[in-house]
Amino acid sequence: MSIVPTASETSAAPRPHASRPLIGLDLLRFGAACLVVLYHLACTAWMVPSSEAATLVGQSIPFPILLPVSSQGWVGVPMFFVISGYVIAYSASQASASRFLTGRILRLVPGIWFCATVSFGLALLFDPEATRVLFERYVRTLVLFPVPRWIDGVYWTLGIEIMFYGLVYALLFLNWFERLEPVILAVGVISALAWCLAATPFWPDLDRIISTRIAKLALLTHGCHFAIGVLLWSAVRNGLTALRLAGLAICLTGGFLQIRYDAGFVGVLLDLDRSPAMAWFLYAVFMALFCLSIRANTALTDAFPGLGRRFRDLGLATYPLYLLHTFVGALAMRFLAVSGLPPAASLTGGILTAVAASLLVSQRIEPPLRAGLGRALHSVGTRLRGRGPAPGALTR
Repeated sequence: MSIVPTASETSAAPRPHASRPLIGLDLLRFGAACLVVLYHLACTAWMVPSSEAATLVGQSIPFPILLPVSSQGWVGVPMFFVISGYVIAYSASQASASRFLTGRILRLVPGIWFCATVSFGLALLFDPEATRVLFERYVRTLVLFPVPRWIDGVYWTLGIEIMFYGLVYALLFLNWFERLEPVILAVGVISALAWCLAATPFWPDLDRIISTRIAKLALLTHGCHFAIGVLLWSAVRNGLTALRLAGLAICLTGGFLQIRYDAGFVGVLLDLDRSPAMAWFLYAVFMALFCLSIRANTALTDAFPGLGRRFRDLGLATYPLYLLHTFVGALAMRFLAVSGLPPAASLTGGILTAVAASLLVSQRIEPPLRAGLGRALHSVGTRLRGRGPAPGALTR
């Protein structure tokens, strides 16, 4: 894939669309990340001895009172996919193919390279695995290898995100952006129908088949979540039609069924109730807040013009928080517990340390790395084509 414009791309001029900070979505994205943090630090760290968090904490620090929510924190990932569907459609509507691709590279790669390097360094000190094994995982992470294992298990979602980005990029490259909605709707409906069929007795093993890594990378597993985000963006842009409403109903049904499967899987892993009720509740609340936030976004940004920047900082910190929380948060818990702090204080300290580290990365470390990579991409593009895309690519 080229990072410079081709003849087919130059006609894909940026599309008119008011650019406003998405205040509510930045908060929801941060909240979804906090759910995942809670799942790893307050649940698997003491309930799954083989987990990375448990290995790093080094001792069992139980939080049974938090289990009703912490054991369902994994539902933050489907929330990420819904937000990604909306935000990527929003961003792509204002970009050519080359600008979109460059923006995705600049958004993903510096954070991965830095955070994976931090995790690798900490793993060398605190993970009992052999150095050769850790180095192999580190390299697989740096090159975004699509199948496990990586330096940290949280990287499993990035391959799925990249496949979604690749589909959007292909539509932009072909100058077919206006077909984004029907294409992603088709992906979402196929995903939803697969989950509906898996919920019947006609194909007992289908749920496991459509949850394999290949199915995830093909967007069969989570396509319904991405489609919800794209359909909501289309509804904001062009209005809520009967077709969009039907598409949302189908994809939401698939999304809830996909979450039910994950709830059962996690219930077996943790030896807890396999009921999806709490996960469904959290996802439903998220969807209600999502719709409310995009509906009220204009009013919020007009009433509180300075609020968007502060919330944007939290939104940008979500990415390094997701990538670093297992190692940074768990090790902070470890040292606080060894220092004699009670479990609640150790957990709070671990979470706050992870958040502080993510803000540091997003505000101080990622920007210069992104700027350097942007210059390198521009230089390479100029040499390859004799001209290059304008610097200043969009980032999420």
